Amino acid sequence: MAARRTTTQASGAAGEQTGQPSVRVRTLLRAAEKVFAVEGYHGATMRQLAEAAGVSVSLLMYHFKSKEQLYYQIFVHRQNINEQRRARLQAVDLDRPDALEEIVAAFIEPVLALHDDPDDLWFARLVLREAADPSSQQRQVISSLFDPMAREFIAALRRVLSEKPEGFHEWAYLFSVGALTQSAFETRIGNLANAPSTGDKNASLRSFITAALRYG
Repeated sequence: MAARRTTTQASGAAGEQTGQPSVRVRTLLRAAEKVFAVEGYHGATMRQLAEAAGVSVSLLMYHFKSKEQLYYQIFVHRQNINEQRRARLQAVDLDRPDALEEIVAAFIEPVLALHDDPDDLWFARLVLREAADPSSQQRQVISSLFDPMAREFIAALRRVLSEKPEGFHEWAYLFSVGALTQSAFETRIGNLANAPSTGDKNASLRSFITAALRYG
């Protein structure tokens, strides 16, 4: 019972349980995205977060009672991305020959769309930080906001790749997450390539993940 209250309190910061925060709160959340993406959860301070948003620490605390609640609300506010992914997955006919390609497209394309807007790209980078942080399980972001969607994708993979051994689908999903989150750092490709990259990153990523799932 206590765990349930904790989750409710974390997801109900500033009375924003509907997922439709006010304009002011949305502004605070967007400013916090960049700070957390750069500094990480543990590195960011409430003072840094308030300065980035151009408000006082007390006002930030009024809307979000703690750094943890502010952090959690960023991901709650961005849940529309995961909902897009789930909706696309549920529309896939798993009996079609190209079902695997469609599953991969549902998994990556709503996230890749974030890369088209420099402001949205900070959230994509923040997801990478959270996914790679060993302490992430303490914050309920992954377990409550990402794992339900992950289980749906794993179930779909198990259906279309039924010949794979037990345990393959879960690891394959996590490996796919790694490939997707790394795609947010386009600047690194300039350090690795001999010439400016002119390829289609999205198509390459889709082909890479699909081949890894099919032939892995």
